[in-house]
Formats: sequence, C-alpha cells, structure tokens
Amino acid sequence: MVAKKPSHVKSAHKHVKLKAHHAKPYRKRHVGLLVLSIAALIILGLVLVQYRDQIISGFASSRGFVSDLFTQDKATNINVVSSHGFSLSFDQKQFYGSAIGDDTGSLYIGGDLTKQHPYTVVRVAPSFSTGSDSPTTSSALTLTYHAGKTQTVDPADTVALVDAGVDPTNVTRTGTVLSSIGGLVFKKTTWQSKTDGALASSLSAKFVTYSGLVHGQVVTVVLSLGITNVNESVYQSILDSILFDTKVSYVAAPTADVVAKTQASRSILDTIMGTQIAAAASTTSSLTGSERVAALYSPAVVKIYNAYKMDVSVDGKLFVKGSTNALTGSGFFVSQDGYVATNGHVATSAPIDIAITAAISQIQTKGDTSYFADLVNLTSLTNADFPAGATATDKLGIMVDAIYKLDNSRFTKSNDVENLLVQVTPTNPDVTALLQATKDGKDYTTSDKNVLAAKLVASNYRAADNYGGFKASDVAIIKVDGSNFPITKLGAITDVTQGAGLSILGYPGEAGNNQLVDSSSSQVTLTNGKVSSIKNADGSDKKLIETDTTIGHGNSGGPALNDEGSVVGIATYTIDGSGTGNGTYNYIRDIKDLSDLAASSHISFDTNSTTQAEWEKGLGYFYTAHYSKAVVSFNKVKTLYPNDSSVADFITASNKRIANGEDVVDFPLIPVLIASAVILLGVGVAIILIVRHHKKHMIYIAGVAQGAVQPAGPDTPNKQTVAISADGTTITSTAPAIVVTPVEVAPIASVAPVEVPMDEPVPELTSEPIAEPVIEPVAEPETPAEETPAPVSEEPKADNPWFTPEPTPTDPNSPEEPPKQ
Repeated sequence: MVAKKPSHVKSAHKHVKLKAHHAKPYRKRHVGLLVLSIAALIILGLVLVQYRDQIISGFASSRGFVSDLFTQDKATNINVVSSHGFSLSFDQKQFYGSAIGDDTGSLYIGGDLTKQHPYTVVRVAPSFSTGSDSPTTSSALTLTYHAGKTQTVDPADTVALVDAGVDPTNVTRTGTVLSSIGGLVFKKTTWQSKTDGALASSLSAKFVTYSGLVHGQVVTVVLSLGITNVNESVYQSILDSILFDTKVSYVAAPTADVVAKTQASRSILDTIMGTQIAAAASTTSSLTGSERVAALYSPAVVKIYNAYKMDVSVDGKLFVKGSTNALTGSGFFVSQDGYVATNGHVATSAPIDIAITAAISQIQTKGDTSYFADLVNLTSLTNADFPAGATATDKLGIMVDAIYKLDNSRFTKSNDVENLLVQVTPTNPDVTALLQATKDGKDYTTSDKNVLAAKLVASNYRAADNYGGFKASDVAIIKVDGSNFPITKLGAITDVTQGAGLSILGYPGEAGNNQLVDSSSSQVTLTNGKVSSIKNADGSDKKLIETDTTIGHGNSGGPALNDEGSVVGIATYTIDGSGTGNGTYNYIRDIKDLSDLAASSHISFDTNSTTQAEWEKGLGYFYTAHYSKAVVSFNKVKTLYPNDSSVADFITASNKRIANGEDVVDFPLIPVLIASAVILLGVGVAIILIVRHHKKHMIYIAGVAQGAVQPAGPDTPNKQTVAISADGTTITSTAPAIVVTPVEVAPIASVAPVEVPMDEPVPELTSEPIAEPVIEPVAEPETPAEETPAPVSEEPKADNPWFTPEPTPTDPNSPEEPPKQ
C-alpha cells in the first residue's frame, strides 16, 4: 500500500503541462490578436486626433471671427487739412479734435476730420484732462482762420483773445515776443486773468495767443491753459505740425444760413470744450484671449447719450440761463430688469454741478471770476480758512468743497429738459434731432427701437472733484424699462493683482455726418492693458486701479474686466502729467463703489438673465465648432433680446461653417469608452497569452535539452507534463515508470535429433537427463539518473497545512511490505 505524505508537506515541484504547439516560439493567433488590437488602437487614436484637430481648427476660426468684430485698424495720427490752405496734425491717443467748416457751418469731430473741408476753426484738446492734480482741468488749442478778411496790417493781439471767447478786459498782458509757426512770423502774447483781492480772484487763468497774417488773412492760435496753468509744451507737437500752403482751394463765400449755423456749431464747440466730455479716439486693440471676454459681455455694454438744457437758479435768483450740454459715454447692464451702471459724469445733470462747473469754466476759458465769486460768497469762508502757502489748486479745492456743502435745495432748475438715452443696438439715433429737440426744450421722442429712454436713479458724483482730494466716487445707476437684458458679472477689486490683465469695453465717441458720431453706427471697442497698481483715491479710503490701458472719454463708464470676465471696476479717469514730467495715469474706480451705491439706495440687481445664459452657451458651442448647437442657442437669444444685432452675425457665421462641413458633432463618449475598453482588453489578453506561451516554450527548450521532454514529432504525445524544481534549474518528466512483468517459460518435452555429418564422429550418447533451463525473472529496467525523482523533503505540518504528499513507488524486489500509516 502506498503511503501518503502529510498534507502539510509542500511540494518542491511545479507541474507544467506542455502541448505540441509549445515547441514554437510564438503562436500566430496570439500575435495576430495583438497586431489587430494595436491597429484598432491606432485607428481610434487617429480618429480622436482628427476630432481634436477639427475642434482646434474650429476654435481658431471662431476666434478669428470674434477678433474681427473688435479689432479696429485705425491710424493714431489725424491730419486735418483745410481748403483754406492750412493743416495740422495730432495723435488721437492723446488728443481729440473738432472743427467748423464755413461751407455748411457744420461741426466735425473725430474721424471725420480726416476729410478735407474749408475749416475755419479747429480746436484740439487732450483726450484726457491735463495736470496730475485734477481730472477736470480744461485746456485747449484753438486755431481760427478769418476767411475773407484780407489786410496788410498785423492784427491786434486782442483779436486772438476774442477768437477764444476771452473778454480782453478780464486779462492782463504779461509778455509779448515774436515766434514762428509754419515758417511764418506770429506775435506771441501771454495773458493772465486779473485779480482784485477777493477770494475767488486768487484763481487766475493763463492764456497764450499767437496772431499773424497768412495769404493776407488773419490767423490766430490760442492756448487756454486753465487755472492750474498747464504747461504749454503739451501742445508743442501740434504747433510744430501747423503748415500753411500757398495754394488755396476756391471756397465760396458763406451764406447767411451758413453763418448762423456756424455760430450754433461754435456754441456747441465751446460747450464740449468746457465740459471736457467729447469725442475721444481709442487705441487699436492688441487681441489675445480677451476677445472672448469681449464677445461674452459686449452685448451688455451700451452707449449712453445725455443731452439736457435748463435754467439754474441760486436762492431763487437766475444764475445760469439755458445751460445746454450734450455728451456720450458708456455703461453696462448689471441686472436683467434694466439697471445700468456708468460714471456719474456721464449720466448726471444736477443743478449744483451745473452752477459750479459753469462758474469755473468762466475762469478757465474767459478769465472771468465773478460767477465763481458769487458762489463762494454764499459760504462762510474767510482768508483764515486757507493755509499758508496754499496753491491755487488747494484754494480752489477748499472753495469747491464749501460750495458743495451748501444745501442742495438752494440750487434749483427750471425750463429744463433732460434726454437721457441708452443705445442698445449698433445703429445710432438721429443725433441732429436729439440736439435740436434738447435745444428747443423738448423731450426726444422717437419710435426708434435702437435707443431706450432712461432715468437716473442713484449717483455719487461731484462735477468739480479732486481739487485737494476725491470727495465722491463718480458712479451712477440709471434704469430703463424692460427685462431679459444681457448682463455682466460683477467681481471684486481683490480679483486682480499687479500685472493682471484688464479688458475695457466701451464706445469711444467720434463724429461724422457733420454731427457727434463718425457714422450711422457704433461698435463696442476693446482696449487691453494690465494692472499697474491698486491705490487709495486721493483724500479717500476708496480704491483706484491704476492701469496702462488708455481710457478715452467715450470709454468713461465702461466695464473693466479681468481675464475671467468679472467686472472689477469702471473706467473713469485718464490724467496726463507729461507737461510736468509725471507721465500719463489711467484710473478705474473700484466696482465696490457701485455696490455700495446700490446698497445705500436700496437697489438690488437681478442676475438671472436667460438671455445671458443662452448667449454664453451659444458662444461655448461656437468656440468648440459645435455650430449646429450654437445656432439653437443664438436663435433663443434673438427671440429673447432682438436688440442684440451681433447675434445675427454669429448665426450667419455658424450656418456658413455648417454648410462647409466644419460642424463638429458631440463627442461620442460612451462608444469611445467601450471601444477603448475592448481594444485595451484585446491588447492585454494578447500580451498575456504571448508571455505565457513564451514561458512554456522556454520550458520546452530546457526540457528537451535535459531529456525530460520528448522533442516535437509525429509520434510525440500532444500533451506532456513536467515538474520544475523549486530553483527552476531541473525539469523532470512526470510520466509513470514502465514495469516489465516476469514471463514463465514451459519445460521442453523432447529434443529433436541432431544430424551429424558422416565424416565427423558422432558424439557418444549418455543416459544422463537434460537439465531444464533456468529462466531468471526479468528485472525492471533501470531508470536513467536524470529521470530519478528528486527526494521529497518533508516539512512540519504546522508550516504548510495545504500540502498533500505524493505516494512513494514500491520496489517489487523489496522483501518487505511498505509500512502502513
């Protein structure tokens, strides 16, 4: 009986079954599976790459389309050429220009100045306020050509003062020299407004006049440098650009109607110059990723028109009669129900502001201090209230602050009309009709759906501010009727740090068609820059963002957005200190000023705009070339907010790309995941099969070498099992040993006779019996040494409870029976 080994004894062998195909280094079916799986994986990868490339191509195409909406290839230098034979040029990054032609008497502003007309008056002023102390300081250069007044005697230098609207009795000549302009000799005179010892008279304005003859016509140039005495070098580049041509185009003499219109245009020109809110050119945008921010929120950016006329009385006494002003700026929807954020100087027309600015303007442009003195006399100020060594700006700040502290009810308006409009499409309103209606004291009424009437609901603004520090934040909120307006997303000033990118959206004012605008339509302009620093506003704990982004007057009130598209501020000021070597400063009011104003005015913003949500969804599809889905969202926007004309451009662009086969279908995520899983499974299975086959092939090679495995051949069994030693160096066959059973041979009954040749002697027969042959048992063939099973080492049961020992073969020659367990 065969003894069993204890179950805890661990076998030292690993049994491996070999088949005939293990004689081959690999199997074709395994390699084929691997090749097919890898090929499928490559094809899937190529399909995904093609899908990615289509999206990238679509993104580039979409971005190019959006970029074209905001890039403006406009020259920065404006060359003004008059048919009367003179010209001048200026950089519209730094200045804005306006002119009057005596052919029609019309006013030309901005880009329309590039066309030649018989200009007789050209005025150029900074597109920002000059002087780092105050953003409201006025200065300007005015060139006047007296057509038809041929003379041979040099004009009196007072002619230039009259051309600038300055009463010669209000100023004192401080010096006269000869100077050259355009190669011709002019008389240069400096003037200072008179003082009489009164408080307001300590504010003295400076003027510089040039007068001479050109082609026998009187020509004057006046620099109005204001109360803060702006350095005249600010205008040196314009003075150097003035040229006089000897060839003069024929110009017919103006009719009486033209003269009347010219006088009206001159009045508007003076109003624009006095308020410093006029046409301003924007710099060409350098587009990066910010054009997507512009695309997302440009529909929510609007152009604001504020035209008003009123009489202002102080304590019941008429102070300003028929004060008329018209200006434009930018704003942006912050609530789907029609609340618009902007600057205070864009939307307000408070009587106290009009009174103070009119009085200051009289000093700056005409040297007349009497109006301002009347206001100062209403306060309790004395000379003791001015610190020793106070500058003119310091004194002006103290006086302005005292006037603003008067009860606002003392300043009243009458005969007033205020036309505050919000333009919600690119198509401009009829500005001529707007100005005429305002001038006539009438409300501007129209069926034009391009503009909506608005009303001022809250403001924190002083028209005369930053004389000695800011006292107000210059923010305002206006309201239009309606709902589902696109909106911007308000952020916080903490969302940007020094060096962060900024995008400013707005409508820089221009002119054309002889009116206040350059054409019949306006387009949102994108200007890029970075945060230079974040500072406290002078005289206040409110924050200002200083940036290298140019802010033109038309951009005032527009949103300043960070790279994530959140509004962090409102574009407000640009201050030039170049005349004093201090450089140019651009400032953005903290968006918190707007939030604080809304809270104090109990105004809440509804930010659930379906229009904005669909617009953002559509742009997301458009940028990823999912044009079919984009069209669906854009059509919803068109239904919700038909005023947004840009959506039509996007629909057209999407349909064009769909027709060109550029539409990207939704990414087949589930099928791709399933296909990827199947392919990867195939690769994995193929690799496992190849590795297992390779291992058994190596065992086969080693087994043949050691004689434990029969080489592959026709007579070789299909399956062979071998045992591999623990160290993997010895391979033995596990086939059963061959045992030969002894064969019993029957005794021989008789012996055949033996024939003996006759010539040989016959052996002598004996009577002894023939012995029976002894047949030995057949011994079991010896097992080759290499096939001798290795001794089995027995281990304690506790070490391996899972081992069941193999039975030990019994020696048939052993006289003893194996011990029983």
